[in-house]
Amino acid sequence: MLVESDKTSAPSFAPALEKRGYAVTIAHGSAEAVARAQSTGPAVIVLDAASLKTSGARMCRDLRKVLPQARILLVVDKKSLPFDNGAGADLILQHPFTPRKLLNGVSRLLPAGEGTTLQVGPIKLNLAQRKVKCGAREDRLTPKEAKLLEVLMRHAGEVVSRKMLIKQVWETDYTGDTRTLDVHVSWLRAVIEPNPLRPRYLKTLRGQGYRLDAGSSE
Repeated sequence: MLVESDKTSAPSFAPALEKRGYAVTIAHGSAEAVARAQSTGPAVIVLDAASLKTSGARMCRDLRKVLPQARILLVVDKKSLPFDNGAGADLILQHPFTPRKLLNGVSRLLPAGEGTTLQVGPIKLNLAQRKVKCGAREDRLTPKEAKLLEVLMRHAGEVVSRKMLIKQVWETDYTGDTRTLDVHVSWLRAVIEPNPLRPRYLKTLRGQGYRLDAGSSE
């Protein structure tokens, strides 16, 4: 998860993280960050305190309360140092630094073997092998199933429209018949849901699209 300001002229870290293959959920501000952390359960949180013009200490503590197992990479401005790390950031990067240094930092904080794996809550997708694991179950997906799940994971906690899913997965703008999408969603539910008839993770929002909410207990 990336926490950054939406009112800064500085470039976002999201493109570099997504290019490396990470599922990036973006939050703007403390309240949204806490809500996103609860709903998506990220393994690593990149907290861009510099863009938010704050030390990040309080946000670190708030995130720790709701998701103590997550690793936090804190980005601070040069003038913010020395930084009191009593809040418990796992790694601190001081501006200026290269995107490579940020990516290396995220890689260091990820659990072993998850560099090519997207994770949202209990759902893990190995991009290279197209294998999805949820709990004790592991299944191999078709290319389209894997791409569909990848798009949903990259936008975890967000409503993804049918139009966007069709464009991303099937590479077409035609939305006259979405039955193929619905069928693939049902196949994914058969793999990741404890009860596919009552989806806990992959929700349908009628008239809007689908949302992957891996932290939901409903």
